[in-house]
Amino acid sequence: MNWNDPAARLALIESVGIEAYNARMLEQIEKSVIETVAGHRIRVVYSRWGDVHMVGDTGKGFLTMQEARDFASGAPA
Repeated sequence: MNWNDPAARLALIESVGIEAYNARMLEQIEKSVIETVAGHRIRVVYSRWGDVHMVGDTGKGFLTMQEARDFASGAPA
């Protein structure tokens, strides 16, 4: 499954339904965590700007892992 492909995600939703899709998406998110800093899970996601290091559920993303670590260490858990 290519999670970066909107057409592939739509095809998955249509074939398995929303509930199963959401379960698979959460599983993919868990698999993509590369480090945890101060309780914040950091994972790399692809964007139109290239790879972005997302910090947990903060909605914040950074181009470098160090920026993500620095933010996570000061962000409320």
